[in-house]
Order: sequence, then structure tokens, then C-alpha cells
Amino acid sequence: MQTQNSSFKLNEQNDEINATQAIQAWLVQQLSQLLSLDAKTINVTEPLTRYGLDSIDAVTLVGDLEDWLDVELPSTLFWDHPTIEKSSLYITENCEVSTASLGDAKAEVVAQSEPTNGKKGWGLFGR
Repeated sequence: MQTQNSSFKLNEQNDEINATQAIQAWLVQQLSQLLSLDAKTINVTEPLTRYGLDSIDAVTLVGDLEDWLDVELPSTLFWDHPTIEKSSLYITENCEVSTASLGDAKAEVVAQSEPTNGKKGWGLFGR
């Protein structure tokens, strides 16, 4: 019985990691489009203000994120959690995120992490 509970918790943790990565991939894509940046230059651990995100764009991005995930988020999300990494962790730890809404972004995370030229792929989190 103990192993089943441990296995369930491990699967739950993997789902949370996958959700976090999917949200990060979505945010990188949206930020690159919003600010006309190359997605490869966006580091999820850097403050969003480093890329030129202002308060109006931040509130708009929160609204788009709410629509995509079908959850309610604080309008100050990126002020309180100023990096893509921190904001995505906040969302997966504090919101009920539907795995259905993450489907396309999860596929994007997998695609980005697969090597395309025989070299080891680092995906979204490059080295």
C-alpha cells in the first residue's frame, strides 16, 4: 500500500513539473511575440523587466494566461513573481490547472528538447 501512495505522489510531482514547463514554454512564446524577441534569448530565470515588459503588457499577459489556463490569477502576478520560472511555479502550486489546456504547450516543450542535428538538445532551458 505504501508503494502505491509513493507512486501516486511521484506521478503528481511529474505532472506538476510538466505543467510548469508547459507554462514556461507558453510564456516564453508569448513574451517573444509581444516584445519582438527571439524566444531563444529569453532566460526563464531573468526578471521580465530585463526584456522590456512594462506594467500594461504584464497585465495583458496575465489576462491572456488566465484565458489559456482557465484560472483566475492576480493582476500583480509578474510583479510578485518577476521571472517566468517563479510565476510558472506559483501557478502550478496555487492554481488548479487543467491538463487539457496544457496539451499544445506540453508538445512544444517536448519538441524543443529533442535534438535536431545530432547534438544534445537543451530545449527551453539551454546551457
